[in-house]
Amino acid sequence: MSYRLLRAAEDQVDHILLASAREWGIEAAGRYHRLMLAVFAALGASPGLRGSYEIGKVAGVRAYPLRLGRNRVEQGQRVDRPRHIVVYRTGRDGVVEIIGVAHDRMLLARAARRMQREAGA
Repeated sequence: MSYRLLRAAEDQVDHILLASAREWGIEAAGRYHRLMLAVFAALGASPGLRGSYEIGKVAGVRAYPLRLGRNRVEQGQRVDRPRHIVVYRTGRDGVVEIIGVAHDRMLLARAARRMQREAGA
């Protein structure tokens, strides 16, 4: 199985990386990007990855905290405290669709409903 990043998720990733570069520097943004890519690939290989969970009241949408994927990158490239949650679903063709990346302070169910709406059914 594989994954695809939907347009809104691409925009969110770009925004997160730009903010990360401004706040923490280019190298830190690169580490965060590697972490996201590693987690996306892991979810594509196993949508029910240990630590993932269904988001209540948002049918078919799951979440996976980036912090749980820290061990998927080399130790020297790890992010200390990732603060985002990957929101995804399995598409009709069986491919994992990354529909968004939410900050852990957001109300996840609300953010996931919005992401689901923007991504289309």
